[in-house]
Amino acid sequence: MSENKTSKRRSLVVTLIQIGVIPILLLGIGLTVYSQYSVREGMDYEMERALSGIAHNILSTYNALDGGEFSMKGEDLYKGEKNITADYRILDDLKNDTGNDVTIYYGDKRRMTTIVDDKGNRLTGTDAPEGVIDHVYGQKEEYFSTDVDIQGVPYYGYYVPIRNDAGDIIGMTFAGKPKDSVMLSTHYMVVGNILISIFAILLAAFILYLASSKMVVAIQHIRRFLGKLAGGDFTQKMPDEVLKRKDELAEMGEYAVHVEIALDDMISRDPLTKLLNRRATMVRVENTWENCDFAIAMGDIDWFKGVNDNYGHDMGDEVLKFVAGELKDELEKSGFVARWGGEEFLIGFDGTQEELVSHLKAVTGRIRAKVFDTGEKTFSVTMTMGVTIKQPGEEFEVVMNRADNLLYKGKRGGRNQIVVDGEELDGIPEGIVTE
Repeated sequence: MSENKTSKRRSLVVTLIQIGVIPILLLGIGLTVYSQYSVREGMDYEMERALSGIAHNILSTYNALDGGEFSMKGEDLYKGEKNITADYRILDDLKNDTGNDVTIYYGDKRRMTTIVDDKGNRLTGTDAPEGVIDHVYGQKEEYFSTDVDIQGVPYYGYYVPIRNDAGDIIGMTFAGKPKDSVMLSTHYMVVGNILISIFAILLAAFILYLASSKMVVAIQHIRRFLGKLAGGDFTQKMPDEVLKRKDELAEMGEYAVHVEIALDDMISRDPLTKLLNRRATMVRVENTWENCDFAIAMGDIDWFKGVNDNYGHDMGDEVLKFVAGELKDELEKSGFVARWGGEEFLIGFDGTQEELVSHLKAVTGRIRAKVFDTGEKTFSVTMTMGVTIKQPGEEFEVVMNRADNLLYKGKRGGRNQIVVDGEELDGIPEGIVTE
C-alpha cells in the first residue's frame, strides 16, 4: 500500500512538471527569440539615432567654425576661407568622445576621416561605398544602413548631405561604428535573457516537485501570465490568490512580476525618460482605444535644440527627464504618457478634453517655473501643446495627426501655449529662456 502511494506521488509530480515546465520552456524559448529580435531592432534604432546626431553635429561644428561653403583647393578641403584638412582635432575629438568613426566627403571621395587601414593610414581619397551615392546624391536624402562595407569591414553608417548655398549636394558627412562591436553587446544581452529563461524553468521545476495537486490552479494563473507577457502585454496583473500564498508558488508569481517589470522597462520604456516608447504606446492603444473616450495631446519643448546647443546634451537630457517626470506624475494615472521622439511627447487621457487641458495648464506651469542651473548660467523652458478629443469611430492615427497639427499651429503662433481644436487658450504667460 505504501509503495502504491509513493508511485502515485511520483506520478503526480511528473504530471505537474509536464504541465508546468514544458509550457514554461516553450515560453522561455519564445521570450528569448522575441527579446533577441527586440534587442537587435532596438539596437538598430538607437544606433541610427546616435549616428544621425553625430553626423549632423559634424556639420554644425564646422558651420560654427566658418560660415562659408565647403570647397576643394588642390588636395585640401576648405570651409569658407579656412583650410580644415590640416587640423583633425574636431574629428578626432568626436571619435574619442563617442567611440564612432567620422568622415567628411567632398564629391564621392573621403577627404577627412578617422577610419584607418591596417597600417594606421587614414583612408583619405578613397571612394564612398556602393549604394551610398545613389541614396544621398540620387535621392537627395539622408541615408542609414546597418551593413555598410568599408574596406571589407561591415559598419553601421549614417550619411548626411552637405549642400552649398544654391542647395546642391556637394558632399556628405558620415558617422559609423563597426558592426561587430555592436553585435557583441547584443550577444551578451541575448545570452542574459537565455540564462534568465533557464533559471525560471529550473525554479518552476523545483517548486512543482514540492507541490501538490491543489497548486494546479495557481500554476495555471502563472502560465497565463507568462503567456500574455510573451505576447507583449505588460498591462496584466498577477492574481492575488497567487501572490498571497505562503509557499514557493507565491515567490514564482512575484518573480514573474519582476520579469515583467524588467522586460517592460527594457522593451516598452524609453531608456532616458522612462516613459512609454512608440511600440508600447501602440500596444496600449490597441488594447484600450475602442473602450475609452480618449483626449489626445501632442506636446513639444520649445526651442529644445537651443538647450542642447547652448548648454550641452547632458543638460538637455536633464530637461527631458524633468519634463517627463512632471508629465508622468500629473497624467499617467488617468491614461498614458509617451516619448514620441526627441523632445516631443504624446499624452492619452481617459477623460474629457476640458479635464486634460486643466491638467496640462498645471503641469506646463510647473515646467515653466523650473529654473535649470548649469553652474554658469540659468535658464527655463516652455512647452507648446495641441489637444483634441476622439470622435466616435475615429482611428487613433486620425486623432493623433489632428493633435499634431494643433501643436504645430501653436508653434507657428509663437509657442508656449495650448491649442485646442483650432482655438488658442488664454491664461498662459510667455515663457522665459535665459541665454
